[in-house]
Amino acid sequence: MEVPADTDRAYSDNLLLSQWEYEQRHVYLYSWPRCLGLVLGNACNIDCIHCYQAKTGDNLLRPPKIAEELRRELMAFYPHLSTLRIQGGEVFAIRGFRELIDDVAPLARRPILSISTNGTLIDEEWAERLVRTPFSSVTVSIDGGTRATYNRLRKGADLDQVLGNIDRVQSWKARLGSERPYLDSFFVVMRSNFREIPHYLELMQRHGMIGVALQTMQLSPENIARTPTLEADESIADRGEVEDLHAMLRDVLPRFRRVFHTVRVSGLQTLFETHGLSTAFLEEGEKSLYPDSEGLSEGAFALCPNPWTTLFLVENGDARLCFHSQPIGNLYAEPLAALWNSPQAIAQRSDMAAGRYHASGCSPQYCGWREGKSGPCRNGDAGGQEWRGPAGTEPCRQAELETRGVLALVRRLVSEERRERSELEVHKRSLESLLEGGRRHIDHLEAKAREIEAEFGKYRRPWLVRAAHKASQVLRTFR
Repeated sequence: MEVPADTDRAYSDNLLLSQWEYEQRHVYLYSWPRCLGLVLGNACNIDCIHCYQAKTGDNLLRPPKIAEELRRELMAFYPHLSTLRIQGGEVFAIRGFRELIDDVAPLARRPILSISTNGTLIDEEWAERLVRTPFSSVTVSIDGGTRATYNRLRKGADLDQVLGNIDRVQSWKARLGSERPYLDSFFVVMRSNFREIPHYLELMQRHGMIGVALQTMQLSPENIARTPTLEADESIADRGEVEDLHAMLRDVLPRFRRVFHTVRVSGLQTLFETHGLSTAFLEEGEKSLYPDSEGLSEGAFALCPNPWTTLFLVENGDARLCFHSQPIGNLYAEPLAALWNSPQAIAQRSDMAAGRYHASGCSPQYCGWREGKSGPCRNGDAGGQEWRGPAGTEPCRQAELETRGVLALVRRLVSEERRERSELEVHKRSLESLLEGGRRHIDHLEAKAREIEAEFGKYRRPWLVRAAHKASQVLRTFR
């Protein structure tokens, strides 16, 4: 099927409008997201001790009837996207992944597909397809510089096998003369593996990775419940260990930034600032996890760009403006376009532009260093063209993306449930008000009773007691 020619125009116009809205600090956006992230599910074929996800079996593409309607709704975004980022769980182990990627080719000329994977299931068929499609990028999670550490942290996976699968993709790229997909790697920094970072970086260089990302471990109720000692075992909190990590990164980051196209970090600036250590060498303000933020800043981002560029949908339907932020709504309650400019989304952008990152729902671990730093509005044009409003492009409209059928019915049912919950909340507050009034009345009556008892006490004099005792004795003599 031939891709419509106007999809490239829709894409380029959206980039310009997105840049202009970010620079002007608009909080209601007429641009579409540049990056749409989909966490298809939490099913996985291996067991990582630090995995932050719940293992509930949630899947955005199940049941099939809802998946079909959701996929149609997602298709409206594809012509405007720089990246469709798909992850799990493990994407190759999740039902519906193949069908989802089949939807993209008819709607986008450029490679927009990007996945995050543990790399264990990339067989010959998948390696060829990743290159022939082509996918834009493939991120492989590798949390160790040695086989022993990697295999211990990622139970059920083998580092040698994963590196072999990476080489398989590289072989197909060479065979077909393709530079895509770009291959990069993600490393979760933990107490038991951080000393292997230099060896890990050398390993990634040898296997042709163009970029790496280092992120501190995320603790969640789910991974703590599975491994109660995880925080004590793997969080880097000891001052001495933090200083060791700091000294190591000061040495290796400048060297490997000359090797890789990108070296991104996340969570390290907050960690080092907490211990009073220098952070400028990290360049986290410029080189953190900012998807598709090209052209939005000439250096460090004074304002985190993610809420202006990114919409994430996770496996339970929650929508986020950043992977680490609080939800702005749920796709089972509202259409995607409505979520992009929901009241919660507008409030998050407004708080962040004012430097209120904690209030916006951002993660203190990854964004705490930004707290109190506002992002002033930038003056200037977008690509040499002065934008005089959103009329130059078609905005992200709710009506275009609303589906009919089971998904619409689910949304109506969720809306009805919310209405009933709101009514119950009103009744609850009314009952609480009555209860509080009853308590005040009881307190008043008890105070009155104490006053009466005190007043009666005035008449309980010793002579009255003796008289009553005497009268009692007289009465007994007549019995």
